[in-house]
Amino acid sequence: MSQIPMSTEQLEVIVEVVARNLLEKWAIDDRFTIDEIALATKNVVDDTVFVINEFMSLFNETLLTQPK
Repeated sequence: MSQIPMSTEQLEVIVEVVARNLLEKWAIDDRFTIDEIALATKNVVDDTVFVINEFMSLFNETLLTQPK
């Protein structure tokens, strides 16, 4: 299986940075109130993990199906 050479720790840092940046964007765009910050934080982490996992899965699948 073809995979990006990346440690779990490196991937966790990427997820953390993306989630933090998305949460900041949501705050700037008034996507949640101050009372909803805990739920927004949970949602942004869940959504970020989902998107990155889906991307990596499809990326790896695409690499595997490319002609050599």
